Amino acid sequence: MTVFKYELKQLKKNIIIWSLSMGGLIFLMLPTYLGFISGTDVMMAKTMNNNPMFEALGVSFAFIMTPLGMFSFLNSFAMTAAAIHGMSIAFSTHTKEYMNKSAEFLLTKPHSRKRVFFCKLLACTADSLIVGTAYITGAVLALLTVKGISVDWWAFLLIGKSLVLVELMFVVLGTAAGTFFPNVRTPVLLSSCVMFSLFCLSSMSKKIHVPVLGYFTPFAFFDPISIAETGFYQWNYVVWYVILAGGLLFISCSVYLKKDVVFGG
Repeated sequence: MTVFKYELKQLKKNIIIWSLSMGGLIFLMLPTYLGFISGTDVMMAKTMNNNPMFEALGVSFAFIMTPLGMFSFLNSFAMTAAAIHGMSIAFSTHTKEYMNKSAEFLLTKPHSRKRVFFCKLLACTADSLIVGTAYITGAVLALLTVKGISVDWWAFLLIGKSLVLVELMFVVLGTAAGTFFPNVRTPVLLSSCVMFSLFCLSSMSKKIHVPVLGYFTPFAFFDPISIAETGFYQWNYVVWYVILAGGLLFISCSVYLKKDVVFGG
């Protein structure tokens, strides 16, 4: 637990900033957007109905005009921030070992490389779970402040948790990237590029109606309309999520165990 506590301490400032930002923004934005759809006139509704952006995000106009649909719409954009956050922290925890030449502690402290690998992963996971909890809490408080609306809380929770699950998948991607490319000096920039590419791939998959492309991007794993209709995630994507995450972690751990120790100096 020593390595876990150390890594989590390094992420403390990051956790506070991201938790307050994600929770605060959704708390402020959700009531505002709900007020917007409740006051939409007929002309504006017709204009919005033909907006191709909704289809690219996997939501329909009819769905987005409901409280749950509006939350799903905002959640789609919040996922992009969460994805950058998840991948960048995991990427950084591995690249700093090489950039700062700090891996020589492995020679002096009784920690196996496998333990170090999973402690780093666990610290990043804890970071993501705390930020995700703050985000969902902010959304719940926001919905409770709006009077006269009805929300399917189970579907809401599943859609909110989808952001956390996407962020955790990007933690896995960041872990893999940091293991294979430990000398990268700009993990946040690279994480942003990966997020943008996968987000565009998800949008294209929904726009051209080619579901197979969705298996290559975490953003397509959790369809809000399907969640609202069925009350759960799509099983094919759930199974693929577990296989993909497990496979990447297994390969990353195997490579990490064989890496040379970098000496300071």
